[in-house]
Amino acid sequence: MEFVGNKDDVYESQLPATKQYPALTVAEFQAVFHFLSNETEIGILHYLTLARLTVHTELVEMITLHETLDHVSVHWFGEAAPGVSLYKQAVFSLAANRIVGNKLSTDATAEAADRQEALQQKAGNCLVQYRQAVDLLLNGKATYTFEMV
Repeated sequence: MEFVGNKDDVYESQLPATKQYPALTVAEFQAVFHFLSNETEIGILHYLTLARLTVHTELVEMITLHETLDHVSVHWFGEAAPGVSLYKQAVFSLAANRIVGNKLSTDATAEAADRQEALQQKAGNCLVQYRQAVDLLLNGKATYTFEMV
């Protein structure tokens, strides 16, 4: 019997690029959030899709003004690369937060209780990373201080 979502499995799915945004690959998500190694490919793709929609709604005014993520990045940072990195950080972090949140809501065993606090901290950290990335894309600088309470 093989473990579902084994860390050795590199998933090949991706969300395709659009006119405004780059493609997002599940393999890149796996590399960044390797602690979520027991997730299935379809599960990760589902959460990436939802997270991407959320990020797009937050950036819609900025993208309408500048037409593409690359133009937003050049406007704020003088080059395109930071915008792509921040965009991926926002989408990946929000997806990871939702995956961890789902784990928290479904782990009901006594053994899982010991992991609840660690998972809550991971979920909170992912949410902070998401907010910071979106803040930088919208404002070109950090305008908020995010602190876990």
